[in-house]
Amino acid sequence: MSTHITKNRILDFTVSLKIRQKSPNTITSYTTNIQKLELFLGGSELTKEQMMSYKQWLYSQGFKQRTINAYLAAANYFCDVMGWPEMKVALDPVSEDNIVQDKKQISSASYKKLVYTAIQNNKERLAMMIQVLCHMDLRFCELEKLTAEALEAGWVEVTRKNRKKRIKIPNILVEDLNIYIKHEHITSGVIFRTSKGSPVDRSNFRKDIKKLCILAGVEEELGSIQHVKHVVLDEYPYYGLKRWK
Repeated sequence: MSTHITKNRILDFTVSLKIRQKSPNTITSYTTNIQKLELFLGGSELTKEQMMSYKQWLYSQGFKQRTINAYLAAANYFCDVMGWPEMKVALDPVSEDNIVQDKKQISSASYKKLVYTAIQNNKERLAMMIQVLCHMDLRFCELEKLTAEALEAGWVEVTRKNRKKRIKIPNILVEDLNIYIKHEHITSGVIFRTSKGSPVDRSNFRKDIKKLCILAGVEEELGSIQHVKHVVLDEYPYYGLKRWK
C-alpha cells in the first residue's frame, strides 16, 4: 500500500479532526501543515527518512522551535490517523532561553495604551476583544462562544478535550460588554462579529492589533494574541465606553 499524501487522505484527515471535535482553527492549522509536508515531498511517498529530512528542512528555514514542533505534531498526528505510527519523529524540547523569550509580555502600561488608543480611534470592538482575551481564560477560537446569551448567563461554555467547561465572565467586563452590545444593537448571537455577522477572523485581528501597536507607539512584535493573553495588570483599564450609555 502506498504512503503518498493524496488529496483524499488529507480530506480523511480533516474529517478525523472534525470527529474528534477539534476547533475550526485547529483543523485549518493542521490541514495547512500537512499540505506543507505534501509540497515538501513533491510527489514522493512518505517514509521515516523523508520525515527526518522534513524535520531538518524546517530547521534550515530558520523557524522557531515551537513552530517546528507545531509542524511535526501535525505530521505525527496525520501518521497516526493513516495508521503509519512507525514514521513519526520526535519533537525536540523548547530550550529554556526560548521559553523565557516567549514569556516576555506586554507591560501593563503598554497594554493600557493599546486599549486607550483603540477607543480613541473608534475601534471599540478591538478594544473589547483585547480586554476579553486578557481577562478571560478564552482562546481566540472560543471567542465565538461569547454570545449575548452567554453574557446574560454570566459564563461561556467551551469544549476542550471532549469535556465541556464553563468560564465565568469577570464582573469587570460585564458592564462594558453590555454597553457594547447595546450600542451595536446585538440582541443575540456572537458578540464580536463582522458587519456581515461572521465571527471576527484571527488573521484580521492580528492585522488590526499590529496596526494598533503602530498607532499606540508599542513595539509591533508585541502585537500578538499570546502577548495580549499574558499581561499582568495592576488595574482594569477603563477609557470611555460609558460615553455610549
